[in-house]
This record gives sequence, C-alpha cells and structure tokens, in this order.
Amino acid sequence: MSTPITPQYCLLKTIRQWPYTKTSKINQVVLKRFFDKEPFFDRIWDLYIVEYSSNRNDIVVPLEQVKTFFRQTEAETAVALLRSDKELALDLGPSTNHAIRLVGRSSSWDDYEGLFATSLSPPSFPAREHTSTSTNPPIKCPRQNRAAKSDKKRQTQIENRRNMLRSAVEIFNGEGDCTFFSIDIESWERNHGIVTEVGLTKYTPSTKVDQGGTIGEKISDHIIIKEHRRYKNGNYVADASGNFEFGNSRLVPLAETKEAIVAFMCTPEKYQRILIGHDINADIEYLRKLGYDDELKDFSMIFDTAEIWKAFADTFDGIGLSRLCSELDISAWNLHNAGNDARYTMEAFVKMISRTANGEGRFSR
Repeated sequence: MSTPITPQYCLLKTIRQWPYTKTSKINQVVLKRFFDKEPFFDRIWDLYIVEYSSNRNDIVVPLEQVKTFFRQTEAETAVALLRSDKELALDLGPSTNHAIRLVGRSSSWDDYEGLFATSLSPPSFPAREHTSTSTNPPIKCPRQNRAAKSDKKRQTQIENRRNMLRSAVEIFNGEGDCTFFSIDIESWERNHGIVTEVGLTKYTPSTKVDQGGTIGEKISDHIIIKEHRRYKNGNYVADASGNFEFGNSRLVPLAETKEAIVAFMCTPEKYQRILIGHDINADIEYLRKLGYDDELKDFSMIFDTAEIWKAFADTFDGIGLSRLCSELDISAWNLHNAGNDARYTMEAFVKMISRTANGEGRFSR
C-alpha cells in the first residue's frame, strides 16, 4: 500500500517578502505589481494556521498554490523566483510539535481580513500528531478594527485615483501649454538589469500650439542600446525589437542614451511637461539607471495608465497594456517593442482622458 503524501506548506509572510529578500532591486520593481497587497490577495489562497505547543501560531498556504503563483509570475516577468521546493516549504516534520487547522479560502484582501477579523482561539493542545485539514471551525485572531481600517484605506485609494484622473482631464483640456511624453523601457528577460530598448512618444493636444511638429501630432522614437542589441528575448516575453511600427529604430550607444532621451524630451521653456507610463515605477527606475534622474523633477506631473484605468473602469483589478488596448478598442501590434508600447500607452491615456471628459467610463457616470 502506498504511503500518503503529506501536504507541504509555506509561511505566508515569507512569500509576501520573497522579492525583497531573494531578488535584485530592479527585479523588485518589476515584481511589485504581483506582490503588493491587493494583487497578491486577488487570487485564491487556502489559508491555514499552524499551532505549536509553544503557543506560537503561523499563517501558511499550500506549497502547490505558491508554486503556481510563482510560475505565472515568472511567465509574465521572466524573473526566476524558485530554484527548489526546499527553499519554500516549511519544515513540519514529526519532530515539530504542531497541529494544522484550516482557516478558510480567500480571493481578495477583504476576504483575508474577514477570516481574521476577531479573536484567535487557543491552541488545540495537548499537541497531537501532524494532521492536514481539520473540520474545526475557522480560527480567528485579534484584529477587530482591521476590516474597518482596510475599508477606509480602500476608499482613500479610490479617491486618490479619481483625483489623478480628474487632474489628467483638467491638464489635457486646460488653457496652459503642455506636452505629454510617454515612456517604455525593455530589458533582457534573463537579467532585468540590462536595458535593451527605450521607447518614447511625444504629444501636444490639438487645442494647444505644438512647437515640435504638426498640431496634435504624435511623434514616436525607438532606441536600441547598441551594446545590448544581441540580448534577445523570446523565451518568456515576445521579442519584437525589430518591429517598430511608427518609424525607424535607431542604434544608440549606451553612453549616449541619456542624451538621446533629453533631446527627445526637449520643449519650449514655457511648456509644462507631463510624463506617462504603464506601471511607470519600473520605467522610472530604468531611467535613473540610464542616468536620467535629476531631469525627472522637470515634469510637473507623472501619470500611470494602469492606475488611471482603475479609476476609469471603477475597478481594483490591475491590467496589462495588451488588455488595456483591447478594452479601449486600440489595435496594438508588436507589443514588447519599447517604441510601440510607448505609443500605445499614449493612445490609451488620450482615449481614457477623452472618454472621461465626454462622460464615458464608469467613474464618469
């Protein structure tokens, strides 16, 4: 007769901290959108409590759920997270005096808070041998006010995003002269510290006088870092570096990349400059890596289309650029080319702002 397989578990707090203890600073920025509180809990987790005879309790989740989460994250980011199960699995062998109790299943931060809303029941000792799932009622811990605090924080986030969308509409349709710049930076999938492409788009709304070209024209640029042109993606994300849809790509030496960005971002002194990106924090870190750091303070506002979408659609769900374009009926070709991504980011920004100004979008209703 075969021996039953003992379930394995991982400490929840260890998983939440994984990018910040196991990966580089650049990769931490890339992984943030998966490990931040809301996206992390916006998936199914089966939550257990491990009770020890020492009266210590740990919150754990099944190893298989963690591995699925890591595999999905690796597929989208190309950042390696797991080398062996041993790195993750909590040691719960027979020598550890413990018991495991099921708390419940969550699929959102609110679910998680609700499961741990009141007092923690005492450990079920004298200790018994390891058991997997118990039919005991869900454990509760002393966090009576956390659900209320969570609701308040969520309302603050909603209002902040709505204020950001309002500000974008006001600037876009206002009287002052301003130019919008969108940015996208691609890196090598096997080492996100190696920047391979920079994409830029410049746009001055048609209601304003554009000193850099035709009124309302969008101008896009695609820079391939000369020294890194042989670092090709394709295993985890598509390689579209040779498929710029809006002009000719240009090879620029790494040492001259900052100068090329500065030249593209040049506007008349009286103009406000607005920076736009999709999940822009990662792009800002890459700009700094390229030496474009002090120049960031010259932008009067920075907008993130991923956050604007949440206000526009009245949702807490994140969204990738491909699906954002689909939701907005934008035909997007050859994504993961930095030049194309910057252009489509600008298209998405303009469309959401224009629709909001026209009373469209759930937030506008």
